[in-house]
Amino acid sequence: MDCTMSDLLQLAEIPHIMADSYVCDERRSLAFLSVWGRDTAVQELLARLTLKNEDALTQLTLTDAALHEHMLFPGNTGNLDKRTSRHQRTRFGTLIHLWLFDKRCLIPDRANGQAILLVKRDDPHWRERAWTLLQETTTLPLLAHWQERILTLLQSSRMLTPLPGGYGPLTGWQLSLDIPRLTGLIREAILMKELHSTLRPDEADFQPRHAA
Repeated sequence: MDCTMSDLLQLAEIPHIMADSYVCDERRSLAFLSVWGRDTAVQELLARLTLKNEDALTQLTLTDAALHEHMLFPGNTGNLDKRTSRHQRTRFGTLIHLWLFDKRCLIPDRANGQAILLVKRDDPHWRERAWTLLQETTTLPLLAHWQERILTLLQSSRMLTPLPGGYGPLTGWQLSLDIPRLTGLIREAILMKELHSTLRPDEADFQPRHAA
């Protein structure tokens, strides 16, 4: 654990769980959460996220050193995945490091054209990563030299939007594709010669390729 105690957020609902990073959307829905704690505390957290009774965790209240509260809503925990690692040598003893994250951070939802990109804040290469994620999410035949124009179209049409909530070193982007609309925008850009295709603009019949 590289951060100091003053950098950590304390989880109000479960003692001895501390968070060093999270990313969420405008509704405070959890996209990514990094927490530390003893094994028993982490297991309690995971168990209570799956409960359907009064002990269920339907919100997470994280408090910083200035006593400001950061609210997160885990939502449908079936949409969350997790990773854990055990750290034997920390100033706090043996701790479990748990990452909770929306499954779309790991595997794009190709059927619905949705994905989440997590990047370090001020990552100079985030657009390249967003382009790669787009290609993994859609079956549209995108040419490599279209990258900058397509990403600009996605942002201006709000199909690629920043995740506004966060704490720590990470931030995120939400990809929510409207394929008919995107197809129309690309066709229009080709006709306006903003995008160069191997076809003449008047012959361009831009259609999604079939998934394998």
